[in-house]
Amino acid sequence: MDFYYIFFIVLSIIFIIPNLLKRFNIPAITSIMIAGMIIGDYGLKIIEVNETLKVLSELGAIMLMFLAGLEVDNETLKKEFKNSLFLTLLSILIPGIGGYYIGNLIGLNFSGSLLMAVIFASHSVAIVYAVLNELNLTNNRLGIIILSSTIIIDLITLLLLSVIIKINNGDGNLLIFFLKIFVYISILLISIPIISKYILNIFEKLHAQRIHYVLFIIFIVIIIGEYLNIHPIVGAFICGVAVSEALTKKECDEILNKNLNAIGYGFFIPIFFLVLGMETNFWVIFNLQNLKQILLILSSAVLLKVVSSYIPLKLLRFNNKECLFGSLLTVPKISASLVAATIGKEMGIIDNSIFVAIIAMSVITSTLVPIIAKNLKSSW
Repeated sequence: MDFYYIFFIVLSIIFIIPNLLKRFNIPAITSIMIAGMIIGDYGLKIIEVNETLKVLSELGAIMLMFLAGLEVDNETLKKEFKNSLFLTLLSILIPGIGGYYIGNLIGLNFSGSLLMAVIFASHSVAIVYAVLNELNLTNNRLGIIILSSTIIIDLITLLLLSVIIKINNGDGNLLIFFLKIFVYISILLISIPIISKYILNIFEKLHAQRIHYVLFIIFIVIIIGEYLNIHPIVGAFICGVAVSEALTKKECDEILNKNLNAIGYGFFIPIFFLVLGMETNFWVIFNLQNLKQILLILSSAVLLKVVSSYIPLKLLRFNNKECLFGSLLTVPKISASLVAATIGKEMGIIDNSIFVAIIAMSVITSTLVPIIAKNLKSSW
């Protein structure tokens, strides 16, 4: 198929579909995924996923995790760090153990069950931040605790994902691998903010060069991580956290942040979600056994997240409505969980029916939960 024809269709979907469906409160990334299902190999077969789209999709996953890390406010993280650790602990352990059990129940091996544990435990920095920011709760005690916990959980789940990949490949010593990860992250978090502050200050009025520098540092981090067998999405997320430490409230830094978001969410990230949809065989949903599997995964993931977050928030002396609101925000799974599912499918850890179940869970939780949470907040 002609190269220009493919990109005309891709860009038309990215531009038109989200604008058509936003009136129904459907998030842009969800609408793009649905469009991908319709035009892909399991739908109308309008275009197929070629090597170019795969590469752009991988770059989209990297940009998604980098921008998730960039949204981390280190000052926010420090304010309620101790209290957020309490929420983090329960919000990882309870859904993680439950996810591992569900993985065993549906017939997954050890690596597959661990992957389900990671997906069940994961949060979504992008959705949590967007909802809290829209409701002016980013500086509220509840908002700070939830956002801090989400940041820590996303980092832990991404590190666990790297461990699962290592276990599945069956190579190397895990203790040495953990040491590599610790040294890798420590060096990045110490060196990148120092270097970035210096270089970004030099190019203060040269916006294009500032963007080039950030993209340059992302790929340096990824290449070093690849050499150490650390998955690119971990490096991208840590790089985002480190770069965010170097950014200030100055206008030039705000412009850089907006430009990076425009590059990511304007092109690469939508292609990641479009390709994700195109590679999803949604017909398995109509198999009764698969439908039961989807309902099992969805209901257990939601229930475990709500319970594991409600309890610590209640112990932190929030009222019932605040506890319900906070626990609902821990439910959506759209970034780390989808990237994990994609990696799991590529490595053969999970089959297509489970992959589709995770996609369905992500679409439903990322679409409905923020709407419910916002309506609950308006009733306070």
